[in-house]
Amino acid sequence: MREPTGPTWFAWCFSHGRMHNFIPCGEADSPDGAWCTADWVKLDGSTEEEALAAKTARFGDAQFIDQLPFDVQVGLYEQEWRPRRA
Repeated sequence: MREPTGPTWFAWCFSHGRMHNFIPCGEADSPDGAWCTADWVKLDGSTEEEALAAKTARFGDAQFIDQLPFDVQVGLYEQEWRPRRA
């Protein structure tokens, strides 16, 4: 079994419409533990409750990307998703 190399961190996935938690294990293909390749945003918080509060404060009740204003969608693409795919 792989041993964690860092703390669990949380992200809201706008493709799956749910919270993801990632556990870094030092794997070469994903050293930060991110296993989802869809459109997620890393959140502040060391617990799922804290991360959900951060998500709500930043994005309200939006579950999926199309529920966000267009300018927010574009900002997420430009700042979060395009660099990750480069």
